[in-house]
Amino acid sequence: MRMTRKYIMMICFTLLMGWSVSASSQGISFFKGTFDEALAKAKQENKLVFVDFYATWCGPCKQMAEKVFTDEEVGKYMNDKFVCMQIDVEKEGWQKETAGNFNVTVLPTLIFFKADASVASRLAGAREKADLLNAARVVCGEQLSFEKLYDRAKSKKDLADMQLVLKQAPDYVGGLEGMEAQKWIVRIDKLYAEYAKMKMGPDFINKEDFQIVSKFNKKNVKDDAVMNFMAKNLEAYMNKLGEAPGILLVEYNNKIIEQLSKAGKEEYKKYLERINGDLEAAYAIMPTGALTPYEKFKYYYDGMYLLAYKKDAASYVELMNKYLAALGGQVGANDYGEIAQNMYVMSKGKLNNEQLGQVRDWLVKAMQYEGTGLIDRINFVTMLGDTYKALKQFDKAKEAYNQGYMEALQIENKMRSAQIQMIMKRKLQSLELAK
Repeated sequence: MRMTRKYIMMICFTLLMGWSVSASSQGISFFKGTFDEALAKAKQENKLVFVDFYATWCGPCKQMAEKVFTDEEVGKYMNDKFVCMQIDVEKEGWQKETAGNFNVTVLPTLIFFKADASVASRLAGAREKADLLNAARVVCGEQLSFEKLYDRAKSKKDLADMQLVLKQAPDYVGGLEGMEAQKWIVRIDKLYAEYAKMKMGPDFINKEDFQIVSKFNKKNVKDDAVMNFMAKNLEAYMNKLGEAPGILLVEYNNKIIEQLSKAGKEEYKKYLERINGDLEAAYAIMPTGALTPYEKFKYYYDGMYLLAYKKDAASYVELMNKYLAALGGQVGANDYGEIAQNMYVMSKGKLNNEQLGQVRDWLVKAMQYEGTGLIDRINFVTMLGDTYKALKQFDKAKEAYNQGYMEALQIENKMRSAQIQMIMKRKLQSLELAK
């Protein structure tokens, strides 16, 4: 069970990660002038403009530059239809200004412009060759636009059209904002529900439809029809698609158990029993160490019930120490960090000094393990700083926050690093006010 990183909340949309490189002669030929010059060139040549917004530290950008932009078919089509250019979002001057003008917050962002600088289409995140070419052909009018494809799928109820709409929906909706985005989210949710109901059967067990289910199926609905279908056909799913369907079912069932246990509904125990029942093969995938999957998750969610509903931190501590003892030599950093995080977050910090001391001790042990991921270490040390602050041990809190700041400097992603540094600075400032 992976640790949920709820304590430091960040959004990082870079999906793969790199930097811009010049395309080979057989790939895309990138224009070297300014954005305004590219628009003028496009108008003169009766073309559109394609812009790859990137950063030098962005890995997905590098992958596209090396694997997609150098492709011969991509180069031939894009060079014929577009004036193509790359803009470094962090380079001062017109490049950074242009990125700001078009609200580029995801890297890479790929935007197709008309010659008047209006946006024809945009894609957030790295794309494979087929996805890029499909988007380019839609912009050029050679393929149906998303809106027209949706209208046709909705009216004809053709499963192939409906599947294509659902595959394209994340990119399309991701480029919208505000009420327009919400309108399309509602439409796509309805289309998905209809599609799943129509297709659920042997033909539904395939890679494309599994990916659609993963994206659109609600994760918090008890006894969901699609999830129950997947559970009943888990052997067929895993024979075709490997462990991914089992992992999805575990995530779904755990979400239901969590909701019910937090709400104080003993019904959560019914879904715990599924671990030894129809979902046994799914949970067998999960590494649970010395405990069986049922034992491990029972400790975890029984503890959540005690904290969230019973508000019984003392019983939670007793249960979690039994849990750690049961793990024995296989206990790890995330085991300590996770139970500490649950106790601090779910009690909303309303702990006595003895209980805060237990949180502190768990976090100190979590920090002693080598090989812990950088973000996990920052998560642990930030919670440790907050715990010391609650205990009014201000010098130790300052030491923990400073350590978090120094750890953040090691993060390769500059945007993420800057976000965490700012969090640590604010915590240090609030600490001075608390003294």
